[in-house]
Amino acid sequence: MIAIYTLHITARLKYVLNHIFSDQLGVAYTLTDDMAAIDPRAKVVIYYTVSDAAPGLDIHPSGLLEEKGHHFKNINITKFGAMQVMFADKSDFGFDIFSAVFYCLSRYEEYTAETKDSHGRFPHTASIFHNNNCLHIPLVDLWIQYLKRVLIEQYDMHPSVFKSTAFTITPTIDVDSVFAYKGRGVVRQLAGYGQALITANLYEVRKRFSTVTLGKTDPNDNFDFQLKALDAQGLKANYFIQVGPYGPFDKNISLKNKNFRKIIQQIAKSGHSIGVHPSYQSNSDTGKIMKEKKALEAVLQIPVTASRQHLLKYHLPHTYKALVQAGITDEYSMGYSEVPGFRAGTSHAFNWYDLENEESTNLRIHPFCAMDVAFKQFLQYDVTTTIGEIEKIKQQLKELHGNFCFVYHNESLSGHRGWQGWEKVFEACLKHED
Repeated sequence: MIAIYTLHITARLKYVLNHIFSDQLGVAYTLTDDMAAIDPRAKVVIYYTVSDAAPGLDIHPSGLLEEKGHHFKNINITKFGAMQVMFADKSDFGFDIFSAVFYCLSRYEEYTAETKDSHGRFPHTASIFHNNNCLHIPLVDLWIQYLKRVLIEQYDMHPSVFKSTAFTITPTIDVDSVFAYKGRGVVRQLAGYGQALITANLYEVRKRFSTVTLGKTDPNDNFDFQLKALDAQGLKANYFIQVGPYGPFDKNISLKNKNFRKIIQQIAKSGHSIGVHPSYQSNSDTGKIMKEKKALEAVLQIPVTASRQHLLKYHLPHTYKALVQAGITDEYSMGYSEVPGFRAGTSHAFNWYDLENEESTNLRIHPFCAMDVAFKQFLQYDVTTTIGEIEKIKQQLKELHGNFCFVYHNESLSGHRGWQGWEKVFEACLKHED
């Protein structure tokens, strides 16, 4: 057991201690603001105070966990040995790990950022991690492992008291357009032909004709391949299905299409989880999210409790609040579509802390660190280069016993519209061993 003494017990401190000790390290702890109440059975006492209170592990508070609300902070990332840290100080531990973890997981910087991209999203270029060249490092996971190492090496805690962990892989697949050509009405089909003819894209004309008129397999209908590849590695995926109305950024076909419903049911029967992919236009609208969620539930005949925002369009805290009101318990939008990396500094799931209400919620945030379109469309990597980058990410997470959560799209497995050969990247992502 670990005892923690502090002068100020706050909701923020409780939140971060639960994440570090209960969720990640799996070790029991007590928290008190009364020196006389420190549990004498504790193997280690952590003094979270501004001065060295007594023999034990001293971590000096920066003050962040005693504040309320949010305002712009000029946070520095500095070197501590070989490790990059926030809230560095003169204590033996070297930095305020509790404030650092809270700052990252609460997404404090996203509340105060003035910069937004064309979709109104927080851009990776505004991230403290990007600006300090450490977006590719899961710093929160690294810090927690460092704390564990200090407790073992300097305070004689036996490794067996900590939770046993292992490297894991979490595949997630977005279905923005279940078919490239099929299932569209006459107007959308004619518009597709017209656009292809205007741009003299005869390949598109032939492909659309052979698929819609001659009955060839639609390029986006590669779900048999997906399910077979997942099964070969013994993995279950989290699918996110876009079922909202047609719009400028929402291109899926109607859920009334029987072949669309058949594919959804096929995925579910194969044992994979299915969540809603709230439409671009729903964003923070609880009513629209609920309507799309219920439509998907009607097909599945089971509750839908997971989601990922289409185009990762979310705004804190409004979108998360709308999702909670709609009955979502697990959210998968924490990442970037332009670059790989760890948006919240971690590869592990964590609870959302509502900075406006100063409370930990039950909404579980599942971060991802790699997306297919980031490598191909934004970084313009080829298949071989992308596989090499994926292996680097996985190797780092293996050393930290982290979780490799990645995003793929069925369009990326179509061998179509520039995605030829990208099924090899998907298979590389699924592979557990080198």
